Amino acid sequence: MSTTDKEATELIHLSYDGNFQLETDARVILCKVIINDESSTNKIDDEKNVEKDSGDGDSDNVIRVELQLDKTSMHPQGGGQPTDVGVITLQHHSTDSDDDNDSKDCATVAKIDKVTIDRSTGIVTHSGTVLTKTAKNNNNNDAAAAVCDDLFPPNSSVTVNVDAYNRTLLSECHTAGHVVDAAMAKCNKLLPPTKGYHFLDGPYVEYKGTIDAADRDEFLSQLKEVYQQLINEDIHTQIQTLSVDEAEERCNRLAKNFNMKDFTDTTDENPSVRVVAVAGWNCPCGGTHVKSTGLLKERGWCVKGLKCKKGVVVP
Repeated sequence: MSTTDKEATELIHLSYDGNFQLETDARVILCKVIINDESSTNKIDDEKNVEKDSGDGDSDNVIRVELQLDKTSMHPQGGGQPTDVGVITLQHHSTDSDDDNDSKDCATVAKIDKVTIDRSTGIVTHSGTVLTKTAKNNNNNDAAAAVCDDLFPPNSSVTVNVDAYNRTLLSECHTAGHVVDAAMAKCNKLLPPTKGYHFLDGPYVEYKGTIDAADRDEFLSQLKEVYQQLINEDIHTQIQTLSVDEAEERCNRLAKNFNMKDFTDTTDENPSVRVVAVAGWNCPCGGTHVKSTGLLKERGWCVKGLKCKKGVVVP
């Protein structure tokens, strides 16, 4: 199968129920070994960076792989939201001749640390590492390639598991950004959003426009109060896939803030838009979210300040 023949990866998280689904069964389309990556030839121990001898002439090696599946519950990095992390496990089918212990030991597990998507094809790539045994006397790179040919065979069945704690943090962070949108609207500041940065090292939302210097302190005080009100109201999140016209009506009814062409596949004969409503505010969005605004209370998500510079407003 050529690259051009591959179908787009089904993104489980795009539906409402899928947004909260952390596990899914999938089928392997392609497994690729990244030979030149440093982690492909590093010997590891649980606590020391040394070779771990199994006693049978083999040693444990970390091999870096890229996996493409027919579907995934992992959110690929994009839209201002970081990548999901987790594990992909080969579903082992034991035979009568399999020893019970051998069956348990032969499970192949990839620890996924980066998920990306090719927007032109819709194909998702899961990048991560696999711990496997290779002979000591073999060249590490050659051995890694030989072993990995059979790690995740094409059409084999795997289980995708998203790291729950990391997903919760990222979903809260993304939802918190959308609550800023809703609070801005309630404060009668319908400024076009230009950027959402939903990374944990310093999340923010940018808007095109300005707020008079004399009004900023009062506005910030109002924004903080409204933001907390929306959290206290515990408003449920809604996720729907709509036609372009329906999305236009929902998201741009008060102000022309979104160009729907930026959120659709131009090659699709019947394009659709995923619309997320957080705190009652509709926005085209491909990210993950928590079920309601009340879930932002525990970690104390809030608006901390306000920056206005060169036609950009950043609460």
